[in-house]
Amino acid sequence: MALVVEDEMLFRLDVRDLLEAEGYAVVEAGNAAQALERLDHGVVLVVTDVRMPGRMDGLAFAREVTRRRPDVAVVVVSAQVTPRPGDLPDYVPFVERPFLESYFRDAVHRAMVARRARR
Repeated sequence: MALVVEDEMLFRLDVRDLLEAEGYAVVEAGNAAQALERLDHGVVLVVTDVRMPGRMDGLAFAREVTRRRPDVAVVVVSAQVTPRPGDLPDYVPFVERPFLESYFRDAVHRAMVARRARR
């Protein structure tokens, strides 16, 4: 199962459609607090935007996911923020929006390979 964390409904739906086309069942959240509540329900992949409402942005959320659940693959996307070195673990891919579907699929694949290597 994949968890998509994005406050922009249209982009969240686009990502959901891409992941479903890859065979994932998808749950959605509009912010980090909602996502943390849904993290333990069979999730193997998290795709999160950087900017979202609430006390935790996507960079902090990605770090929290990797701390709580090192068995979960994480992909970070953003149209406005590019992570600086050290903002994310080395094995968490970043995809700049707008992106080509092939770039996104490649990032998901790299994240899942890194997940298997950490297990």
